[in-house]
This record gives sequence, structure tokens and C-alpha cells, in this order.
Amino acid sequence: MEAPNYQPTIKEKEFEKYHEKLRNELNIANWHFTICKYLKNIGKDYLRELNQAPAFFSLTKNAHLLETIMRINRFFDKDRRKRPLTIWEFLDFVQQNLDMFSSEAFEKRVRDRGRYDEIAMRRRIEITCQKVVQDRQKLQRLPIHNLRKWRNRALAHTQKKDVLQNIDVFKEYPVEPQQIDEIIDTLHDVLNDYSAAYDASSRFKGLGGA
Repeated sequence: MEAPNYQPTIKEKEFEKYHEKLRNELNIANWHFTICKYLKNIGKDYLRELNQAPAFFSLTKNAHLLETIMRINRFFDKDRRKRPLTIWEFLDFVQQNLDMFSSEAFEKRVRDRGRYDEIAMRRRIEITCQKVVQDRQKLQRLPIHNLRKWRNRALAHTQKKDVLQNIDVFKEYPVEPQQIDEIIDTLHDVLNDYSAAYDASSRFKGLGGA
């Protein structure tokens, strides 16, 4: 239970809002992709049932995939003019406010929130400038390039040159399900690292809980 007079600072409130928004976006993307994979996987066992309404199940699967792709892409946008909330903006905010993750700030926060114990203190992740840089590098290595092509050239927009040249963007820039899983898993781990370092909290990724 939180201390009665506990009041997070303005910066803490900002962090919590940013983290919560990104976490919710990732959960929804993961849930959509989980359903999409399930519909694909049951095809071999329930082909007759699915063929009772092939258009419905095809459109349903595609709708879940579309939601997955659009939400994942939002994490990696780099339009500085519009300043969208992305994983890059989140990491920038963390790097500019490293004092929020000091051992003293962490201990006070978990005590005020009734989460203090020796195990939490021992497991505390040290958030440093180097840690943020390493996370950026890890995220930059993710296979997002083709997913961005899917969104920009086929889903959000249709480019004239692709139509004139008969380019099938989905075939020209293939994406494997394992690559989408890798992106979701990495984002999940990164967000959990910072929430654990902030107040010893973490989230589950599956459909059963958040």
C-alpha cells in the first residue's frame, strides 16, 4: 500500500504516463498478433470449418495483422517535427532524467509504494547512460525495415510507382512471423527493464495478464 502522503514528482508522472502508454500499445499489438498466428495455425486442423466462411476468416486474420503492423511501426517513427511518443522519445526522456533511477530514488519510491524488500533492492537494474545507449543499439538492430515498407507503401499509402511497376510490396519486402515476435519480445524486455528499475514492477506479455 502506498504511503498516504505519497506524491510523485512531475517527471515521475511523465515517466509513468509514457511507460503506460507504450506498454498498452505493445500489449495490444501482441494480442492482435497472437490471434493472427492462432487463426493461421488452426488452418490445417479446422480447414473445413474455416472454409464455411473463408472471406470472413481471411479478413479477420488480415485485420489483426494490420493492427499489429501499424502499432509496432508507431514505436519506431522518427518524425521529430510531430514529436510522437515513440520508444526513441521514451529513451531520450530516461537519459535526460537518470536521477529518477538512482538507488536512493528507487528505494524511496518502493518504500512509499509498499514494495520494498531486500530482494527488490538486490535485483535493481542500474540505469546509466551506457544502458540507454545499448538499448538504442539493440532496438536499431531489429528487423523493422520491411515492416516500415509494408506500412508506408502498402497499408497507410499506395505509392504510384509500385502500381505502375507492378511491385507487390509484401513479396518484395518479406517479413517472417519470427521477426515480428522478435520485435515484440525485445520491446517487452526493454520496457520491463525500465519499470523494474523505476519501482520494481514488471508486466506479463501474454493474453492472460498485463
